[in-house]
Amino acid sequence: MTEQEFFKYKSELLLQVEALYKSDELFKIIDLLENSDLDFDLCMELVRTYINAANRTSDPFSLFEKAQTLLDRFTLEGKSSAKYHFYRGYILFKKGLVSDSLIRFEEALKHASVMDGMLFSNISVMIDNAKRLLDRAEFKGLNEDDFKELLSFTEKTFGKANHLCDFSHVSLYQIPPTEKHDYNLIVSLGLSGKDCDRQHENIEVCLALPKDYRFNKDSKSAFEIYMLIEIISYLITEKNPVGFGYYLEKENGFSKRTAFTGAMLCSLGEYPKESQSVTLSSGRSVNFYELLPLRPMELNFRKTHSAHELLELFKKHLIKLTPFISTRDDVCQRLNKE
Repeated sequence: MTEQEFFKYKSELLLQVEALYKSDELFKIIDLLENSDLDFDLCMELVRTYINAANRTSDPFSLFEKAQTLLDRFTLEGKSSAKYHFYRGYILFKKGLVSDSLIRFEEALKHASVMDGMLFSNISVMIDNAKRLLDRAEFKGLNEDDFKELLSFTEKTFGKANHLCDFSHVSLYQIPPTEKHDYNLIVSLGLSGKDCDRQHENIEVCLALPKDYRFNKDSKSAFEIYMLIEIISYLITEKNPVGFGYYLEKENGFSKRTAFTGAMLCSLGEYPKESQSVTLSSGRSVNFYELLPLRPMELNFRKTHSAHELLELFKKHLIKLTPFISTRDDVCQRLNKE
């Protein structure tokens, strides 16, 4: 095949691949490219498809192995290719080799062009993900004495604590409803073990849930508990100061069945100030904050207004925040109707 003939052959193949991607037929793409003559660009297309297909199957590693074998054939061509190093890093990341993947992602970034916005963004996201996983692996939570003292303070302040689950050296406890506080309170213990400088607070996060909320044995499967775990896991590796008014965003939302795409930290408004912080014998000061899940328009409002302004908006429109009810109204929709 002459160079001109191969160029035409390759162009036609890429058009077929594009059409199959639009119809989401990944395995047809794999079959097509596996039975074709591949140069470096076509190799990258097949590797990309292996990876996308692997992310949808129950046995992804056979496809990752195929991708890795194919990449091995083009080591020289991929030396200065951002896409090549990105795919190498992604496969390592999926195999749990996070430190090795970070090296590949950083190499990919060296060769990436800001003109390829999607690839540049994907590389940056994966670098951040890898660094956060490495930071989370180093997080050890509170030492035993601090944990026991903080648990004692929690029970003295909020009530009898029932253990729910553990993750990443953080424990979740459920405080049953009381006569004064007629709702369940989920409290984290361990997040405050994060090493912080003077500009950062040591915090624990609370989530109030209705008194009739049902706690399954597999508590992590519940939307509200899963959301809390996800947010705390993120906070473990957060580099920015975290405290009153801090907010975060999750573009795809915390659950397919709800419209909450963000959250904000606020004071435990129904508890006195002295119940919201404690200084342990070790000298570690810990502040307790309530987690307030936000809908998209509420999150956008918070981005351009203060936390106090958002809380006043909820108060003005008589939307109760404690306990958290996933079907509550969007305060900004009410605002737009006025």
